[in-house]
Parts: sequence; structure tokens; C-alpha cells
Amino acid sequence: MLSAATRSIGRRCCRPWAASVPSTTAAVGIAVTPFTPSIPIIITVVSPTSSRALSTIGFDAAAYFSNSPSTPTTAAVGTTNNLAPTTSSVSLEHQLSRQQAEEQMTHWIENNPLIAPYKAEECLAKVWVAQQEIFDEWAASSSSSSSYSSPPILITNDTVNLCIKAWCHSKKGQIAAERAERLLNWMESLHTTTNNTDTSSSSSSSSLYPFTSLLPQPNYQSYALAIDAWSQAAVIESSKGSAIAAGAAIPDATNVGFNCAKRAEDLLMRMQAKHEELQRLSETNRDCPYNSELQPDTNVFNKVLMGWSHIRGGTKASAIRAMRILDLMQELHHHQSSDAPSWQGIGLSKIQPNLHTYKCVIYAWGHASHTLEGPDRAEEILRHMLSISKAGNNLGKEVLPDEECFHIVMKAHAELVRRRGKGDISNAERARQVTDLLNWMELLALRRTKPKIEPTTESYRIALSAWAWSHHIDAPKQGEEILFRMIRTCELNRNKMRDIEKGLGSKDSVTLAVTPETKDFNTVINCCSFARGVGLPKDELDDDIKLNQQLALKEIYSVAEGVLDALLSFPYAQPDSATFAGMIRACVNLLPNTEERDVRVIDIFRLAYRSPNSAVKSLLIPERLQVPPGGGCVDANVLRQLRHALPTDEYIRVREEFEEHRHKNSM
Repeated sequence: MLSAATRSIGRRCCRPWAASVPSTTAAVGIAVTPFTPSIPIIITVVSPTSSRALSTIGFDAAAYFSNSPSTPTTAAVGTTNNLAPTTSSVSLEHQLSRQQAEEQMTHWIENNPLIAPYKAEECLAKVWVAQQEIFDEWAASSSSSSSYSSPPILITNDTVNLCIKAWCHSKKGQIAAERAERLLNWMESLHTTTNNTDTSSSSSSSSLYPFTSLLPQPNYQSYALAIDAWSQAAVIESSKGSAIAAGAAIPDATNVGFNCAKRAEDLLMRMQAKHEELQRLSETNRDCPYNSELQPDTNVFNKVLMGWSHIRGGTKASAIRAMRILDLMQELHHHQSSDAPSWQGIGLSKIQPNLHTYKCVIYAWGHASHTLEGPDRAEEILRHMLSISKAGNNLGKEVLPDEECFHIVMKAHAELVRRRGKGDISNAERARQVTDLLNWMELLALRRTKPKIEPTTESYRIALSAWAWSHHIDAPKQGEEILFRMIRTCELNRNKMRDIEKGLGSKDSVTLAVTPETKDFNTVINCCSFARGVGLPKDELDDDIKLNQQLALKEIYSVAEGVLDALLSFPYAQPDSATFAGMIRACVNLLPNTEERDVRVIDIFRLAYRSPNSAVKSLLIPERLQVPPGGGCVDANVLRQLRHALPTDEYIRVREEFEEHRHKNSM
């Protein structure tokens, strides 16, 4: 249930979509032109005796209304003498007109979502004007007749909800959300203004009083669409600014997105308060039976969480708000579980945090800028999901995280390592946390959980990137270990697939989710090539320390050589120019400047131009930087590294050898 602070929130006073203007003679109709940023809202007052035509954007009335509401005819609404409350033909005709209007709105939403909301609002305004005329004439007809029945209804909840849906699908950000909420407020005002005894209330509202129960009022879909509009606005408006840099102030676009997400949360609280109000009214008044349709469910809460979690440049504040929504869901779930109906021993509560709920909160903490605790909080929620999944819950179903939940947390740790850069002693700890999560996924894959959780290519790739960004002395060895685990997993899965083709084993027990690519091998090679000077003291070194340093660097170079050999023997990937450029750089950075090093560099270069080039020619890269015809895997970057590694005379000799080979193979 809501807290006392939440219950004390008053109803927001928003201008209704359609207003009423006082008149001393009769009710008047109001039409609002569609809103654009450059055109202000225009309110047109039309008397009942004159035509209720609307001056708005171009609109084909015949496409949705059999008889134009601008000029009501006898066939459409009848005359005062022929308008009997029991005329079924007139009601049927108006019902068909309403269906045509809703079909036209749906057609606009599906085919032209950018213009659909303006067209839908104009269509709604025309129908509302025609509905007011029917009410006026029906009231006059009923006063002279002893019998009374309900007048034909042209506008319903579905009609207004279609207009709100048009704004929700228009992707216009804050403008669309404001117009959607304005329509929601307008439906509420139809039922609240009639109860207002203020003398300033319009005669239009009083003329509608006998038909208040027939007017549309917000339902579950109305609130859900308006909340979704504000949630989308939070993402759209926040994406208009630049990303948050380390130590920089929060951009204005992020603040706008934060306010939009807050508006979505306010609507959710308003919906929950309305539901609790109706629930209390049903307890005190038996004539008002309780209807749980307006009660927010998991889907509505998740829409609000989507707004908080996907704000670009999300902050700690947005993650905390998402966490509070999760806490409220758990509180409401426990409160409703005792009273909720059950089916086969399983409680059926409308509010139950599911996988999408937890994933949104993990995403909010994982992408929270300006805070170092975001990845740790995201990992805590991930572990909480596994704990409640193991223990079960009173719904009898598990909330087991999937691979995406693990990837969000792993990327959060790796991104924090990247932002900190070199020299931070905690980078290695962050990288080890990523490796621990990878180990955890491998253990869950062995348990064969349902749904199955197993590491993918992206899982191993995130761990490789975390160690490469850490610039730690153990990064090359850790990267090599992760890469070889990736290769073993790939080979094991493919062997199982061969057994399945022979009729051995089950197809459900194996997937090809892990396949190393060339860039994964290059990541480890580059990690080795930039390991020079990592973890060494900055002061003057004695002979023993220098000797140990050379041995350590030579060992790192052996790691790079082992990765290159593994790539050359791996059947599902081939080396490219970046592979050999990284190997030449590793020779220069890790080996002492001797003739033996020059021989190694030349051997690597020869292997480069003799290896086939599997890279696709790109139109985005200049021609001079790409691999020339017959050049194998040698591009401008490889030649640059070669020039830096060899003396001038050796470079000229090897370069001439390369040109002869290239011309021979390009013919």
C-alpha cells in the first residue's frame, strides 16, 4: 500500500483538453486545434444554433463520419419532433459512425504516426461537438416526453484512448507526453466538474450533468498509455544531449529526461491512489461494487522503471528512484498476496516483480554516472535474483536472471575500469569481478537450469576488454586464459554438434553461442604489446631488477606468440592486418633491441604479406590506408610499425622484397 507521504499528494491541476465557456442561454461546444510548437492552442466557441465546424488542419470527415458533425442532418441526429429516445435506427447509425472514427484513427496510427495524433485529436474534437449537440437535443426531447432512455453515445473510452495512443506512438517526446496527459485530465474533468457547485462553472457542464455516467472516464489503458508516453519522453529527451564526461556537470537534456520520468511516476502514484479510493468507497457503499480494473499491475510499474533506467547519462538519483519503485512493488505484492485469489495453490496478484523489473533496476545502477557504487549495487541485485530464484516465491515461479542481466553488470564493471585508466590499483579488482561473473555463468551452464544460462561470445569478450583496459601486469596472462577457455568451449560445442548429426545426444544440450573472432585474438595481442613498464618502479633500476624485467617482458611476448599460433591454427578465424601490426609492436615493446628482434620482426612481416586477406574492402577507409592488391594482410599501419621497428637499411630491403611479392601476386 502507498505510504502516507504518497497519499498526501494532491491531484495535479492541469488544463483539460477541452474547456467550457460560460453562456447565459445554452451550452456551448469547445474545439481545440492540434498543438504544434509554433502554433498556440486555439479555443473556438461555437453556439448550439450555429454550425459547430472546427478550424483546424485538413481533415476528411467522410473518411470517418458518415454525416459531417459540422452540419447535423435529420438522418444523423434527427429533429426535435422525430428524435424519440427509443429510436434504434439512429442509435445504430451513431454506433457505426463511432466505429468508423475509431477505425480511421487506427489507420492513421499504423500508417503515419507523425501526423496521426493531430488528425486523431481533430477527429475526437469533431465527435465531441456532435455528442454535445445530441445531448442538447436529447435533453430537449426528453423534457417533453414522459419516457426517458439514454441518448446515442459517439465518444467512448476507446475513442479517447486511441487518441492517447496516437500521441504515445508519435515519438515526439515531451510534447506527446503532455498532450497524452491532457487528454487523460480531460476525461477526469468530465466527471469532476459536474460535482463542482461553484457559480463560475459553465453551463456546458451543467447541461451534461444528466449524462455524466455515459461520458468516457479514464480506465486502465488510459493511464497505462499516458505513463508509457512519459516514459518514452524520458528516453527521447535525455538522448538529445551529449554523454556525461567524467567530472562534468549533468547536461540539461538529462535533467529534462529526469523530470519526464518523474511525471510518469507521478501518474503511477495517481493511478494507485485512485484505485485505493475506489476500493475504500466500495467498502463503505454497497451500491459501488469494487472493480480492480484500475489497479496498476506489473506492466505499468515496468513502464515507469523503463523511464528511470534508460535515461541517457543516468545518475545515482535516477537509480535510487528505480530502486524505490521496486521496493514499492514488493510491498504492494506482499500486501495483496493475502487477499489475492489463487489457482492451484498459486496466488494471483496483479503486482509481482518479474525478470524485466529486476533487469530495469540492474540497468539503472549499471549505467549510473558520477558514482562508483553503481556496478556493485547492480551486482547485489543480480545476486538477490539468484537467491530468490533458488528459494522460490509465493507465486510458485522463479525469477532467474538471464545472460543479459549478467552482461549489464559485467559491462558496468568493465566501463568503470576503462574510465579510470592506467595507474588505478582497483582496476585489477574490477577486472577480477568480471572474471568471477564469467565463472559463475559457466557453473550455471553446467547445472542446466531452465531457462538455460550459459556464457556467450559477448560474455568472454567483456572479460577480455576489462583486463585489457586495466593495464595490470597480470592482464596478458588473464586475457590468454580467458581466450583459451573461449576456444575450448567453442570446440566442445562443435564436437557435440557433430555427435548430434550422427544421432548421438540431444539438440537441447548444446548451442553455438561461443565462437571466437579475430578481434578477440587481437585484444590479447594488443594487451601484451602495451604491457611494457606496467607494474615497475619509476626510480632508477639496478641490474637484478632490469634482468627480472626483461624476463617478465619476454614471458609476456611468449603469450602474444602463443595467441598468434592459436589464431593461425583456429579454423573459424583468420589473422588480419591489425593482428600483425600488434605483433610487430609487441616485438618492439617487449624484446631488447638486438639482431634477434629484427629477425623476428622480419619473419612476422613476411608472414603478414603471405597470409590471405579476409577483410572486406570498406568505403569508409581511404584507399591509401587499405591493403593494396596482392599485399596479403599488409596495410599502412603494418608498414608504419615495420618502419619503427627496423633500421633504415633493413626496412628498405624488406620493403623492396614486399613490393616484388605484391606485384607478382597482383597480376
